[in-house]
Amino acid sequence: MSATEASQQANRAEMDPRRLVVVSYLVFGLILTLFLGRLVELVLSQAGLANTEIIAGAGIKLADLVGFVLTAGLAGYAWTNAKVKTLSLEVATELMRVTWPSWEDVRVSTMAVVVASLVAAIILFGMDTLSYKLMVVWLPKLWGSL
Repeated sequence: MSATEASQQANRAEMDPRRLVVVSYLVFGLILTLFLGRLVELVLSQAGLANTEIIAGAGIKLADLVGFVLTAGLAGYAWTNAKVKTLSLEVATELMRVTWPSWEDVRVSTMAVVVASLVAAIILFGMDTLSYKLMVVWLPKLWGSL
């Protein structure tokens, strides 16, 4: 499926997958900028170089600027690479086809998991207690009386 077909199919659902892709790129870009900024800051400190403030009073340092430039470069590459762009649009289209569960379904499923976990915990507690009694209390008494 081409990017155009994916876009047309998503338009039938009254939402453009490109919007989802752009929002995802922005969110991941922000996270990557913060991560790369801290990574560059660590590299600078290990190299003994100062992480100087680029814009006085704004709190923007050299490591933050380098992290932003690296992220912008990666985002530009990803957006202009046809394979990455097509894959992104296909993923967004598939996500828009997903039928998400209702709040009631989530609540019922969560309660079922909690109840099953409690039952399993009680069963495991009983088995553990019985095994302990058998190996530590009853068998030594039995062997001691032989």
